[in-house]
Amino acid sequence: MNEKQQRVLRFFRNLTASGLILGFAVFISSFFVSGIKGEYILSIGLSIMVSSMLIFGFGIFIHVMEEMTEGSKGIRQYK
Repeated sequence: MNEKQQRVLRFFRNLTASGLILGFAVFISSFFVSGIKGEYILSIGLSIMVSSMLIFGFGIFIHVMEEMTEGSKGIRQYK
């Protein structure tokens, strides 16, 4: 794995980790909020965690597709 690939994977890992930490903090804080706001904060925390996992999945998928197309450029010749 070269430096460019490691940099991209580190970026998505750090982005996902920060999203999960933020979402988990909001999720935990929703248990200490009283009233109807607790349900909204609970859903916001869960949404942040799920969206960060989706960003990680899409980012890795796009990165893998990019690497596969760069590797196959010399194989196919279109006329």
